[in-house]
Amino acid sequence: MPATRQSDSTIPVSRWQHWYRGRGARWLLVALLVLLTLLSAARLALDEWVDNAPDPLRQIHYSPLVLDRQQQPLSLFLSADGYWRRQVSLQDVDRHYIEMLLAYEDRRFHSHHGVDWLALVRAAMQAAWHGEIVSGGSTLSMQVVRLLKGGSTRTLSAKVAQIRGALALEQQLSKQQILELYLNLAPMGSNLEGVGAASLAWFGKNPGWLSAAEAALLVAIPQSPSQRTPDRNAQAALAARNRVLERSLSAGVLDDEIAREALQEPMPTVQQRMPRLAWHLSRQLTQPLSRQLTQPPTAGSTAPIVATSLDARWQRRLENQLSGWVARQPQPITAAMLVVDYHSGEVRARIGAPDVMDTERAGYVDMSQALRSPGSTLKPLVYALGFDDGIVHPETLINDAPYDFDGWSPSNFDGHYLGPMTVREALQASRNLPAVAVLDAVGPARLMGAMRRSGASPVVASGAAPGLAVALGGVGTRLEDMAAIYAMIANHGRAVRLTTTQQAPDPRAADADAATGPRVISERASWYLADILRQTPRAGFGASDRIAYKTGTSYGHRDAWSIGFDGRHVIAVWVGRADNGSMPGSLGAQSAAPLLFSAFDVLGVEAPDRTPPADALIASTAELPHSLRQFQGASGQSLASLRIVVPRDGAEVHLSSVDAASLFVRLQGGEPPFHWLVNNQPVSMDELRREGWINDIGGGFHRLTVLDSRGRSASASISLMP
Repeated sequence: MPATRQSDSTIPVSRWQHWYRGRGARWLLVALLVLLTLLSAARLALDEWVDNAPDPLRQIHYSPLVLDRQQQPLSLFLSADGYWRRQVSLQDVDRHYIEMLLAYEDRRFHSHHGVDWLALVRAAMQAAWHGEIVSGGSTLSMQVVRLLKGGSTRTLSAKVAQIRGALALEQQLSKQQILELYLNLAPMGSNLEGVGAASLAWFGKNPGWLSAAEAALLVAIPQSPSQRTPDRNAQAALAARNRVLERSLSAGVLDDEIAREALQEPMPTVQQRMPRLAWHLSRQLTQPLSRQLTQPPTAGSTAPIVATSLDARWQRRLENQLSGWVARQPQPITAAMLVVDYHSGEVRARIGAPDVMDTERAGYVDMSQALRSPGSTLKPLVYALGFDDGIVHPETLINDAPYDFDGWSPSNFDGHYLGPMTVREALQASRNLPAVAVLDAVGPARLMGAMRRSGASPVVASGAAPGLAVALGGVGTRLEDMAAIYAMIANHGRAVRLTTTQQAPDPRAADADAATGPRVISERASWYLADILRQTPRAGFGASDRIAYKTGTSYGHRDAWSIGFDGRHVIAVWVGRADNGSMPGSLGAQSAAPLLFSAFDVLGVEAPDRTPPADALIASTAELPHSLRQFQGASGQSLASLRIVVPRDGAEVHLSSVDAASLFVRLQGGEPPFHWLVNNQPVSMDELRREGWINDIGGGFHRLTVLDSRGRSASASISLMP
C-alpha cells in the first residue's frame, strides 16, 4: 500500500524557523533596510565628497606648432611655461603605443570609473607584505590628476586626493579625453611632456609612425623620467623598455616575432633638435596666436597650430644647401631664398637666413623681408612695358652707348659700351644704358605702377618721385616683391597673390590653376621675356632653355640676385650682408645664380610651355616694321645720334686753378674713332673714348666740334671763365 504524505502539521519545526516565522523576519527586514540606508547615505556622501572636490582641470600651455602642406612639422616652439608640449589626439598616435600603455599601466581603464579598487587593494597588500610600496595602483585617470595638479604621490593623503580627483575627472570628461590628456602631459624627461614632443625629440618623427620598440620606450619613460631617458641612462631606459615589451607580449598585444625584433632594436642615445624649419616665417605666423597659448583641456581645446603651403622636404634640403654654401663664404655674408608655385601663388619654401642661431651673420634677421636694392632684376619689366607700348621688340636695335638723361649720365656695370645691339642681347647681357633709355620712354611712374599691380610694395628713398635710376635698382624691394613680379611674368602677365596658406582648387574654375589677379603686362610681352631669359647664357649651370632667369647686382656690390622660373615654380635668391655692407667683387651671376640652379635641382625642372600667343611677332630685325627696327628715344631722336653732353651748348664754364687751361668733355652716341676740334682746329684726344680732357685751351668763347667714323658731327658753343 503506498505511503501517504504527511501533513505539514506533522513536519518538525526548528527553533530557528520558529523564530524567523515570528519576530526574526521583521528584524531581518529592518536590518536590510538599515544597511541599504547606510549604503545609500555612503553613496550620497561619496558623491558629495567627489562633487565638492577641487576642480582637477587647469589651463594647459601647448607648444605653438607650424605644419607643412602634408601636416609634417616645420617648427615647434616652447610653450608659454617653457615646455616642449605638442598636442596630439588618439588618432595621431600609433595604435601599438595605446595598446601597450593600457596593458602596462591600466588594463581595466575602460571599465572602472577612475579608480581600480582591485589594483589599490593589491598595492596595499604588497606594501604590507614587503614593508614598502611596490606598486602604486594608480589608474591613468589618477595619473592625469597628478599631472594636472602636481604634488607628491607617496603619501596617503596624496593618494586619497588623487582618488577623489580621478572620480571627479571621470564625471567631467570622457575616457578618450582623459587618455588624450595623458598623451599630452606624460613626463618624458627634462622639459619634454607628452608623446608628441617625445616622439620628435627621440625619434625625429610623428607619433603616428612608431615602431613597437619606440612605443615601448615612450610607455616606460614616464614611470621615472629622470632615470629612464636614453641620453641620461641608456641601460635603465633599455631595461624599462624591454619590460614593457615583455608584458605586452604576455598580454597578447604583440606577437612573438614583433616582440623579438623590438627587443633587438637599438636605443636612441641623443635627443634630436626640435623642428626649426622656416623659422622666421613660423615665428611670424605664430606671434598673432600668443593670446591663445593657454587652452583648457576640454574636448574643444586646440593648440596654436598653423598649417602652411610649404613643403618640409624642400624646405629642409634647401636650408641645408644654403647653409653649406654660406658656411664657405667670408663672414658676414648670408643668403635668403623664396620658392613659389606661380600657378596657385603658394609659397613652397621660404628661407630668411640659413641658420637663425648664427649671430655672426645676423641669422635672426629675416632677409626675405628686408628692403634691398634689386639691381638689374627689374630690367625685364622695363622692357615688357616697352613691348606693350610698341616702341621695342626683342629684335629691335638699341645703342649701348653713353647718353645724358637730363643731367644724369649712367654707365654700364663694367664701364664698357658695346654699341648697337638687339633688345634681346641687351637684356641677356644686362646692359644699363638701353634699359634706362627704354624706361625714359615709358616713364618711371609706369614701372612703379606695374610693380604694385604685380603685388610688390616698392619704396623710394624719402618718398621722392621715382626717377630713371629705378631701372638700375634705385628703389627698395623685398625678396617676396621680386618673386611676385617674376611670378606675374611667368603667369602670362597676370598678377599672382603670394600666400603661405594651402589653396584648395576652385571647382567652378575651368582651369584649377587659372590666376585671378589683374593683368599687368600682355601675354605677348610675357612670352617675349620668357623666350629671351630662357636663352640667357648660364655658364654651364642649369637646364638649357628650360629655366628663364635674370641676375642682378646692386650699386657697391651690396646685393646679388638671381631669379628664375620653369614651367611651375619661381625661385628668388638674394645674397648679401644683413648690415648692408659691401661684398667687393661679388656678382649675381657668380654667387646667386649657382644657388638658383642648385635649388631647381632639388625641386626638379618642369618643362615650360613655349607656345607663342597668336599676336606674337616672330621676326628678325630686318623683317620688323620700319618703326621697330631701331629704337627711338623719348624725344624721337635715335640714341645712336652724336651729341656733346658735357659741356652743354651755351654753357659758361668756370675754370678753377686746378683745371686751368683744361676742359673736360663728354659725348654720347656715334661710332668711334672720334675726332675733336676747337674753333675748327683739331686737338689731341683719345679717339676711342667718349670722354676726356682738352688741354691748353684759354678763356673766352670757343666752339667745340666732334666727328665720328660715319662723318656725323655735333657742336657746342661755350664760354670759358677764368
